Amino acid sequence: MPPRRGFLRAAVLVVVAFAALAPGRAAHARTDERTYRDVPRVTVTDAPYFRALFAAASKGVVRVALFGDSQETAPAGFGRQYVAHLNARFAKVFGPATESVVYPNIDQVEPPQWLAATQASRAIAPTTLPPGAILPNFTVHALLAGTGQPLEWQRTLFLHDAARTTDPLLDDGAWFEPQGPYIAEVLALRRKGSPGLSWRNRPTDLDVPDWSSPVSGSGSLAFGKKTPEGAFEWLASPPLSFGGRRHLQFELRGNSPTTGQEVVGVRFRSLAASRGVAVQSIARGGMRLGDILGQHSNAGAMLRALAPRVAVLHLGANDAGDAPTREAWRAQLTDTIAWIRAETGDPAFPIVLAAELRAGGSAAAFTAIDWMPVVAHDLAAADPRILALNLRRVTEEEYGWGRWSMRYLIDTAHFMPYAQRLEAEAFVGELSRVLAIPDAGCAGASWADCVRAWGSACLQGGCAPIIDVEATLFKVDWNGVGSNCDDLDGNGIPDECPTAGPGDFNRDGFIDGADLAILLADWNLAGSPADLSGDGTVGAADLAILLGLWPS
Repeated sequence: MPPRRGFLRAAVLVVVAFAALAPGRAAHARTDERTYRDVPRVTVTDAPYFRALFAAASKGVVRVALFGDSQETAPAGFGRQYVAHLNARFAKVFGPATESVVYPNIDQVEPPQWLAATQASRAIAPTTLPPGAILPNFTVHALLAGTGQPLEWQRTLFLHDAARTTDPLLDDGAWFEPQGPYIAEVLALRRKGSPGLSWRNRPTDLDVPDWSSPVSGSGSLAFGKKTPEGAFEWLASPPLSFGGRRHLQFELRGNSPTTGQEVVGVRFRSLAASRGVAVQSIARGGMRLGDILGQHSNAGAMLRALAPRVAVLHLGANDAGDAPTREAWRAQLTDTIAWIRAETGDPAFPIVLAAELRAGGSAAAFTAIDWMPVVAHDLAAADPRILALNLRRVTEEEYGWGRWSMRYLIDTAHFMPYAQRLEAEAFVGELSRVLAIPDAGCAGASWADCVRAWGSACLQGGCAPIIDVEATLFKVDWNGVGSNCDDLDGNGIPDECPTAGPGDFNRDGFIDGADLAILLADWNLAGSPADLSGDGTVGAADLAILLGLWPS
């Protein structure tokens, strides 16, 4: 037995000594309890690089590939206003863009998709591309000819002057380069025997698709002789004439009644200059981070054809519903970033990780949403070509979202239109702030001060901070700019809020169910503020008095 005790003692000493010599190993074993509040609003180790990347929008178009879920989906998803406001907000900083996003073959008239209203061709054949080769938010259609009907043509009405936008607040804004001439560029896929495409320009004064206006130009689009089979190519029209009308309307169809010409979409470009930021939604409702590789891993050719300068990964809400571990989430982010870099052929391709906001869901989902910015922060701290944008913290600190307010939700998962606008303000505003990029639209103040003001409201349940935008929208009795919930006189009532009298037990300015609950909880107790009758205990007499004070 003594030798056995000596062996155990020696083993313990070795373990203790090893632990003392390996603090990193012990630290790694500790549970990481950091949340979004423990990491910066923005994490970037090479700010000059990202500043130069976005500042290049003054001399050329910076295309942003926005990977996301329903909050970032355009054209028909919940995020269509978010994507539109992102484009508009970037235009405020970098000037009107000279290139539009890509518009697919869909019906999108009410509301339009950002700066275009589209009418889908009904003359289509199934695409030969497998689903995994198509990026989210794109539907590749093989256009046909020969039906003889107006709807065999795909129509893209270019609303370059913002005559009608997704959000009426953006109408008539200077979001696009006003000087032409403009051309249309079609992203198409070459197959063996690809018939090419026919195009027509049918300018109109309307802001909805119009097949009755006269044709002002037409022609054909064919692939270059060196374009390999199975490759994407941009096919460009000549400069398009307005013909004295307000808007260009580009029409597209296939050249064969039997062999479809596969088309990804149409974009417009000004030949007068090259500048601005174009945010292209690559998102799908219900999308999870793992879906990018799990369902679209063969879509690298399409991504390269779109030629983004930076990719934004704006995902997490749907993943949070499955309560992933931090390690699993980190691995998915790392793998997805590696895929984007491999497919673009740039091992240092820049990535922006944008945190999701708190939405409806379980407590486990809330917890995951709260730590996801920590994982993004750690990746950005270790990689100079990753920037982490902690929108979870930014929107809480600037709007109170997820802390004092959940009004920004239209349901348990999606954002109200005003919230989509404010989130876009937070994204571009915070990015410009940390990169020291001048924002002419908000000179001399923080970006947040340009879009909201803080105040307070005396609500049932207590005084609460609230921004003016929400107070106005939800018809809350606001106490004004700079008001707060301080109780400087120490009477238990916020100084901005009046008391409703003796029956207002929780001192929130209202006599309601909360006060009734307090009275019932103190039933038969002595010394309670719910003893309205003064007989020493809470009982039926006090209940009668409270009901008498109840507002009619």
